Parts: sequence; C-alpha cells; structure tokens
Amino acid sequence: MSTQTLGDNLRYLIKLHDGVSILELAKRTKIPQPTLHHILNGETKKPRKKALDALANFFSISIDQLIGITPLPIIPNALKESLKITTVPIIEWDMLKYWPQENTTLSNFNEIILDKKVDPNSFAIIMEDSNMEPLFPEKSLLLFNPSKTPKDRDYVIVHFAQDDAVIFNRLFVDNSGHYIKQNQEDGNAQLTKLKQGNDKIIATLFEVRLQF
Repeated sequence: MSTQTLGDNLRYLIKLHDGVSILELAKRTKIPQPTLHHILNGETKKPRKKALDALANFFSISIDQLIGITPLPIIPNALKESLKITTVPIIEWDMLKYWPQENTTLSNFNEIILDKKVDPNSFAIIMEDSNMEPLFPEKSLLLFNPSKTPKDRDYVIVHFAQDDAVIFNRLFVDNSGHYIKQNQEDGNAQLTKLKQGNDKIIATLFEVRLQF
C-alpha cells in the first residue's frame, strides 16, 4: 500500500523537467534538500504552504494539482512513452459493470500517474465508504487491472449477472470454483460462489493509494 499523491506527483514533475536534480530544485525553490527527500519518500505528507507555493510556482501548476486534488495537465502519449509512465482514469462505481466503455472519452476523467506499464483498460476508483477499513480507508484510491489473472485471496471486483450487482471484496479459489467474500449488515461475512459463464470478474486490485 502506498501513500499518495504529493510524492508521486513531485517525482513525475521532476521527470517532466528533464530530471532536474534535488540539489538544483532545492536551490531554485529555497526548500531544504532533506525536506524534498522526505516529500518524495512519503515521510512528509503535509508540507508547509510556503514549500507548496514554491514547488507549484517552479513547475507552473496550482497547489491543488501538485497535491492531487485536481488533475495535472493532460500528458501526450508520446511524452508518456518517453518518460516510461502510464496514466489510468478515475471512473465512477456505476461504470464498472460496463467497463471498458467504447464511447468513453478518457480525457473527461481525472488521471492517476504510474511509473509502470499496465493494461490500457486499467482504471482507478475511489473507496466511497468505511466498510472495509482499515485496509481500504474511505476516499482511498483503488487501482485495478482487468487483464491480471486473480489468484486466491486477491481483491477483485465481481459483477453478478442475476442481481446485476457489483461487489468489491476478497476472492477465494479452490478446486470447486471461485468465491467472493460478502460483508453482511450484522458484521458477519459469507462466501458467494461465482456462476461460471454468468458472473464476471471485472478486474483485480493491484495497488491502493491513500489520499490525505
């Protein structure tokens, strides 16, 4: 589980600016090098406003873009390739059962930056409630890969055809089939078997990012 998004955004912005060194960035923003290292490593999650102002001004973006409240400018695909980064859209829960949607314009969505290649139909969603805390806190970002083959005890999103319901929880696999854990209102849980040919595993979780 990784803490997000300031450190990753700063790392990405450094790449965009020809890999400016931490020493040079410290000189030009008047932010101590240790502070910059702490931000990049996720040790400083709430820097002083003076430091945020200096970084935002240096990279010509807003503070909200810097800390991940609003998206960074759209990145051309050629630039993504040269920087060896990928972006995935943050979609809505009600889109999951139909994902990927051919008529969806991805430029309408906020994006998450990754420093690795993933399936082009990968996506992120925001945890809407606290039902699965502390593992998945409310408002955390959940990143999913539709082409990743789920293994026993992976977390997945499943679409149940009969109820037309979408469930996010842990998957259990044995010789008799696939089962998804479902939390009950009384605090207990039950395992529901997926019906082969009807129910569909939409995607497998591969990363969680906390938002502060």
